[in-house]
Amino acid sequence: MQKISEYSNEIKLLLYGIFIYLEMDVGIVKVLFYLMVMDTFLGIIKTIVLNNAFSFKKLALGFVSKLAVLLIPTALALMSIGLNYNFKWFVTIVMDLLIVSDGISIISNIIAIKTKKEVENFDAMTLILKSVRNRLIQLFKRLLITIDPKYHIEK
Repeated sequence: MQKISEYSNEIKLLLYGIFIYLEMDVGIVKVLFYLMVMDTFLGIIKTIVLNNAFSFKKLALGFVSKLAVLLIPTALALMSIGLNYNFKWFVTIVMDLLIVSDGISIISNIIAIKTKKEVENFDAMTLILKSVRNRLIQLFKRLLITIDPKYHIEK
């Protein structure tokens, strides 16, 4: 852990370099990251208030899965560069949806803390992931048709 803190500026520089290379808005990435941290913090408070079982393993897995969400727009941006296709608008939309999803989760956590009752959380993240996957499959099928017009899409 100490080694990570020693190289924190270098890690930040590397991440900024990646986001700039991928033409991703660093400000939006920061906002999403801060929302993820807030959501995780409020989730911990909610767990304590509702007397649910707390474990550092669950906390670590939750935080790592939230950080993995940042790989979605990063992968889209890399695909955009690799295919020489402009996905910037799609990357921005996905980032915006992820921000809204985390905002909804934060609000749900605040309501649960205030009422001391579990709030049914809308699983926006799964819907976003499925939507992104479906859009990419549609794009891939269109590319196949462009390459070979005889290609028939079967449902």
